[in-house]
Order: sequence, then structure tokens, then C-alpha cells
Amino acid sequence: MNIFENITKALDKPYRLFSADNSIKACVENIGCPTSTDAPYLSSFIRMAPTEEADLSVNEFRQGFYQIDVNYPSHTGVTNLNEMADLLNAVFKTGACFDFGGVCLCITSNYFNIAGVSNGWVTGNMIINWNTYTNRL
Repeated sequence: MNIFENITKALDKPYRLFSADNSIKACVENIGCPTSTDAPYLSSFIRMAPTEEADLSVNEFRQGFYQIDVNYPSHTGVTNLNEMADLLNAVFKTGACFDFGGVCLCITSNYFNIAGVSNGWVTGNMIINWNTYTNRL
């Protein structure tokens, strides 16, 4: 069982579907991100916290956060960022669960903030907190 990869794919799958449904480019872990500020794009990153023992040597508790950066040309203001955050919130809402390869994880909370302006982009960060129980390797 490839736990770390399956956790990542469980979140990447709805992220990529969201991108296609909303006609916005999406890159994962900074791969394939545009350098031109001609069009907005999303960029995702996953961060995992230390694994904890969930019971007497059978299951492990895993948690972390999935960050989606929403990037728009800096001259467009923040309205587009906030609208995209609302759309992302509808998919990655608290209580939503996603699975891949035998791993099922659930969203425990999320929040959005405007990170700032840099290199022609205004960026907002959607932070999606998740957790799951997995079999001990």
C-alpha cells in the first residue's frame, strides 16, 4: 500500500476536476505553473504532520493540510480571488471525504487568506486541513 501517494492523489483528484470544471489551469507541487501573468492559475501543495499511533499497533492517525494557491494578475484586485475561494470551499468543505487507493480522508476545516502581491501576481491561500486513519505499514 502506497499511503503517502494515495493521500496525495485523494486530494489531487478533486483539485484537478475543479480546475477542469472552472476552466482554470492547475499545477501540482509547482510543476507546470505559468510564468506569464496573462491568465490566472491554481497551484497545490500537500504537507503532512507526524504520524501518530491510533490504537494498539493496528492503525495510524495521519493529518496535514492541502494548500491551494489562487493566483491572478496583480492588477485585477482581490474579487476574483475571493470568488474562486468560495468555489473551492464548496468542493473542499468541512466534512467532505475523498478516497484513492484504499485511503479515505476527510476535511476537518479550511480557511482562505490573501497572501499578497509578488512578481505580477496577487495570491490567496486556501488551506484545507484533513485527517485519515490508515493501516500500519
